[in-house]
Amino acid sequence: MSSPLRSSLRPLDLGVLVLFVCLLSSVLQADDLAALARKEKERRAKIAKPAKVLTQGDAKETTGSVTVPLAISSEGTATSSREGESREAESPEVRKSAWKARADHARAEVAAAEEKLVALEREFATFQADLAPLSAAEAQDPMRLQNRATRLEELKKAVLTQKAAFAEAKKAISTLEDEARKKGVPPGWLR
Repeated sequence: MSSPLRSSLRPLDLGVLVLFVCLLSSVLQADDLAALARKEKERRAKIAKPAKVLTQGDAKETTGSVTVPLAISSEGTATSSREGESREAESPEVRKSAWKARADHARAEVAAAEEKLVALEREFATFQADLAPLSAAEAQDPMRLQNRATRLEELKKAVLTQKAAFAEAKKAISTLEDEARKKGVPPGWLR
């Protein structure tokens, strides 16, 4: 017995139906893009005067020899950063202690991630070697092997996740060192 729907739809009819659906979705999407373009045009028309894009050269002209870091605003224009201005005004001792604290925090994150990774790897190796003692209830459990396989998978995923966290913590240190180098921070401040 064939269904009435199958016999009524031939492959050619099905192809035409699929083509129609595709064309309809592309027309609807084009309408959305046109509406989005109109909204953007209206938004730009409301802006009275385009904002001036500031550069490092502009910052040097206005502040003398002190370089004021620039930040990108939400509209894509560069603006002077208040935070950067206050950091430039701070004494070298305060800046040194701030950089040292950041470096110490990054190193502590690496140490903690490494310690947790070693513990997880040790737990995984112990569980994988099946050295963990079995209780009487576990020995009689018919699902023991499946539960064990599930636990091994969980431990394996935890080890992989922790390896990624450890790598990310190490990357944070190198990023901090690069940032310090670019800002002219003496290397001794990070120790």
